[in-house]
Amino acid sequence: MFQSCETVGTNETHDMVSLGKKATDSAKAVILSLEKLQDGREYSLPCPCIPPEIRVGLSDLNPSSVKLAKSLVEKAVKMHKIFAIQGPYPVIRAALRARGWIEQRMPQQVQQRQNSDSRSNDAEEDNSEETEKEKEPDRLHSLMSRLVRNEMVYFYWTNRRDAICTNSLQKEQIVNHFAKAGSFTTKAGLCVNLRKLHWFDSADPDSFFPRCYKLAARDEKHAFIEDYRRTACTSLLKYVVEKDQHIQWNEICQNFQDVQWQKKQSKLHCKPLVPSETVTTALKVCQEYLESLEHGDIDKSLETPQTLTQEQWEGFLNSYYLVAHGRAQIERSGNFVSSCKAMLQKLEKVCPQLGIDGTQNIWIIKPGAKSRGRGIKCEKRLDQILRLVSMDSTFIKESKWVVQKYIEKPFLVHDTKFDVRQWFLVTDWNPLTVWFYKKCYLRFSTQPYSLDTLDSSVHLCNNSIQKHLRPSHQRHRCIPAHNMWLDDQFKAFLASQGKEALWETVVVPGMKTAVIQALLTAQDLIESRKNTFELYGADFMLDFSLHPWLIEINASPTMAPSTCVTAQLCTAVQEDTLRVVLDRRVDRSANTGDFQLIYRQAAVGVPLYIGINLVVEGIAVKHSRRFQCLLPPLKSSQLPSSKRCGAVKEKEPAPEKDKPLPKVIQKAQENKTSNSEATLSPALPSEPSISRVAFHLPVTVLSVDGGSNFEHLSKKHAEVQYHILDMWWQYQPLEKLKITFFQPEEEE
Repeated sequence: MFQSCETVGTNETHDMVSLGKKATDSAKAVILSLEKLQDGREYSLPCPCIPPEIRVGLSDLNPSSVKLAKSLVEKAVKMHKIFAIQGPYPVIRAALRARGWIEQRMPQQVQQRQNSDSRSNDAEEDNSEETEKEKEPDRLHSLMSRLVRNEMVYFYWTNRRDAICTNSLQKEQIVNHFAKAGSFTTKAGLCVNLRKLHWFDSADPDSFFPRCYKLAARDEKHAFIEDYRRTACTSLLKYVVEKDQHIQWNEICQNFQDVQWQKKQSKLHCKPLVPSETVTTALKVCQEYLESLEHGDIDKSLETPQTLTQEQWEGFLNSYYLVAHGRAQIERSGNFVSSCKAMLQKLEKVCPQLGIDGTQNIWIIKPGAKSRGRGIKCEKRLDQILRLVSMDSTFIKESKWVVQKYIEKPFLVHDTKFDVRQWFLVTDWNPLTVWFYKKCYLRFSTQPYSLDTLDSSVHLCNNSIQKHLRPSHQRHRCIPAHNMWLDDQFKAFLASQGKEALWETVVVPGMKTAVIQALLTAQDLIESRKNTFELYGADFMLDFSLHPWLIEINASPTMAPSTCVTAQLCTAVQEDTLRVVLDRRVDRSANTGDFQLIYRQAAVGVPLYIGINLVVEGIAVKHSRRFQCLLPPLKSSQLPSSKRCGAVKEKEPAPEKDKPLPKVIQKAQENKTSNSEATLSPALPSEPSISRVAFHLPVTVLSVDGGSNFEHLSKKHAEVQYHILDMWWQYQPLEKLKITFFQPEEEE
């Protein structure tokens, strides 16, 4: 909960007035009028809590303004329209004021402290440096803010999730953050959660999320090494195919550039040669991978090695580095073109990410809980990636860094890389309710795209990084200096390429599906709370076929109007968020702007409450005559044990062999002289004997199975005859129980 300033005694009011020596009589009248509020209590105006604009502008206020402020405050308090904002959000503040809300301002020192903390918060994207500086508040709103300083806040908007303790909020208070959302707003959390997608949906996360690993975990580190090696094999096969296509293209252009082509070929022959066995090894590894996916490796003998040894892998990777990174040549590579094409076609059917893998095998290493592109690096070699892990103590301690496959074949605009920032709004987690924003924008890098360098100016599109760099002169002039495009501009570019229809048929549906499936995996981990919402910013990359790939999801996406693009869209998305959250609460048909409801989970049916009545239904089990056992209705005794009736022996069975009596019977024999009517046999048969017992109960005995086994004698006494085993003493606690023993009749 936000910290509020403590009130000070009334004797400090005169000290405040003495500080403003130029205050007029009207200013003193305003001060006195503020000392009494609607409830009749007296409040002072302590100097440290009054913003400077109030102290300076008190002389400009007149009684009519104070009266207006009080009337607006009374109405807002009655309608529960008090809000508080942490951080300068002028759009949210203006939109709430237009709806009749009054702000309860935070003290300036608390505001500055929380803003400084948000700069170091890893999970949040927004910070005070990127946010627009707010205009000086007018004196009327400052006065009303002072009047509601002790009222309960009903709407919180913050850029930090931990700025408010949600457990202390009341039911009607609204807040713009869910608790424990780091399960999908951090790179490590998203990486782990999407692996559980098969429990929630039939979709494959590899179809929209580049494969990702947490290298601090031993098992995931081993899985990454295997993935890197296998990707090196497929990259080598792609290199062989692309080289052959390049040669064929040069042969077509030979008549026009004969001299230049011969010079290039002479240079290529000067490069080192890699043995052709490298391609054979890559084909073998890919074939074993296909067999493992089809479970064909189960039938192989355990003595047959299915993978290379550590030394063999090191030799293969060194040869691969020479080819992919050093431009070395492969001996007789033309002989393997058809085999490489056939293998890649087989892998394409089972590997949905084969299209984003190029020939360089580049991986991007990211801090798992940081934003704005901080600490991100791109690497090509396996040893460099593993060395970076072992050298960084923070990496091992926090286990939050991830390594993710880099999309080597992105869709380019004028040979420049970009990503897409897409907003979506979650208004409930149970049932999950997702709103998708129809507008988005593109963020470009400042340098033309190239895999020859791994510099962040080429491969990272975050505005917080690119805004500090100067655009390259080689970049196309249609890309603006502020490195952003509206989605409408991108649609126009697609139209010029003949791909305008792919935006509505491929890009937008793919982004919606990725967002929904990512949220489903985190639904059970979020603390769902009513009257809570959160706006998220998802980053997507488009591959060469315009298929969207989810890169990350950011909490508290930046709303800074850093460019003309963000100034337009960020203002609109904030206003539309309030339309969904506030206006739609009052009117379900209210305008929601550009927000579109794309997913609402079906409510789980709850059985109706039918009271405390319990009904047990069943069918009577028919027993043979000898083993027929009908239990009497049990009733807890309210009489002392000394007054309970026992059993009276009527006919004693002939014992065949002496057998120790049970303790219950022994105890009954020792109490012969008591008031009990029980007379028990000194011995019981060694064989399980079935006896017929007559019960006389002071209750009405009803039939369970239709009356065939019970005889109703009277309301006060009932006699039930039935067969039981030797454990008949279990029913002794019954009141006034009279038991008769006799030999069972022989069966006919």
